[in-house]
Order: sequence, then C-alpha cells, then structure tokens
Amino acid sequence: MHQQAQLLLIEDDYALASGIIEYLQSQLINIQHAATASAALLATGPFDLILCDIMLPDGDGFALLPRLQSRHACPVLFLTALSNADDQIRGLEAGVTDYLCKPIDPALLLAKIRSCLRAHRRDNSQPIVLHDLIIDRSINRATLTGRCLGLTALEFDILSFFALRAGQIISRETLFQHLVGREYDGLDRAIDVRISRLRKHLEQLNVQGLAIVTVRGQGYLFNYLKSPSTVSASDAEDAPDRPVNPTRD
Repeated sequence: MHQQAQLLLIEDDYALASGIIEYLQSQLINIQHAATASAALLATGPFDLILCDIMLPDGDGFALLPRLQSRHACPVLFLTALSNADDQIRGLEAGVTDYLCKPIDPALLLAKIRSCLRAHRRDNSQPIVLHDLIIDRSINRATLTGRCLGLTALEFDILSFFALRAGQIISRETLFQHLVGREYDGLDRAIDVRISRLRKHLEQLNVQGLAIVTVRGQGYLFNYLKSPSTVSASDAEDAPDRPVNPTRD
C-alpha cells in the first residue's frame, strides 16, 4: 500500500485485539481500537476500513453495521466465531465487504484487508453521476453540463459526501465526524458555515432542482431533481424522493 491505511478495530477480546494491532502495525497499518459498540460510534475517522467483531458486550455487529455505514464511507470486514452460512449471507446482504472466521490467521487477515482496500480504491476512482452533474474524485473536479464548477477542495469534499448519499438526510453528527474530524458538541457551527458557503455557490448556478436543504431537527439533505421537462422517464424512475418538509436555513 502506498500510504498507511487507517483502520478501526472493534473487538472486545483484548488479547485478540492486541495481537491484531501488533501484527498490522508491523505491516505499516494504523489502527484505532474500540472494545464496545458505543465506543466504536465515538471513534474519529476517517477510516479506510473497519474490522468489526459480531458479538460485542453492548450489542452485535449486525445492529451496529448501518450506524457505522452512516458515519464512515469505507468497507467493513466482520471478524466472527459465527461460521455458518446463514450468518455470513445475512452480513453480506447487509453490506459487509467480507468475513473472516475466528481463530484469525494473520496472513489471511492482511490479505483480505489489502483486497478490500484495493476494491474500495477502484470504486472511489469511478465518478459520481447525477443527471448532468459529474463528480470525478480521481481529479477532484465537479462539472455541470460539462462546465467546471470551480469548487474549493473543502466544497468538493462536502459535495462528494452529499452526492454519494443523495436523497438521504445526513445528521450534523455524521457530517462532523466525516468532514470536520471530531464529534459534534451540539453547539459548534463549523459545519453549518461550510455547508452555507457551498449552498450559496450552488444557488449562484441557478439550476432548478440542485439544492442543499435543511431538515429541521435532523440535518441536511442534498439532491439534484431536474424539472419534469428535462428529466427522462428512466431518470424519473431512478431519482430518489425528497423527504417531507425540508426547509432552507
């Protein structure tokens, strides 16, 4: 790997966690450890990959998975003593990238981590396309109808994060973790200021349906819903629905 990967290990067996950490650090991989589901949700990213035990003292990996996915846009690999096919199928259908059954073979663990990271990096090289809005993360460039938007690096990161979750309400807590790099304390307006700047930039384009809206008490929603006169039948079927009662700040 060309740069040190940042991993989150969620494992309550301290002896096993210590062994995994020691081995992966020897392979130039940085690891942050959480022994419980609640501690994992407080971990500060960004992470390139999450290793998650299924059986945790305050929950299980299946329940934790969607909360991790809402906070971290990275692969999740389950470490588990549950080796039956039904459990593995359940995890894969929920979005787990891969499984590794205990006892852990260090060399196999490293190979699976590298495989997940390679696949994730290939996925990130693919542009995000919403109608005629194209976000190319390989060169940090966003275009609309072929015209470069001229975003700052920070604006590009925020737009990319929203575009990957178009039509979903994103909480301030999630945005803080991903884009500011710390937990939201309920008072800090840093993310609101950053989103406000991007929103003004988008509004200056005067493109109908391209908007960031505030959903009171919940967070922010980004979408690009073109007007009916310009949306094809297939586009209309694919376009996510806008939640009820979004409002602008």
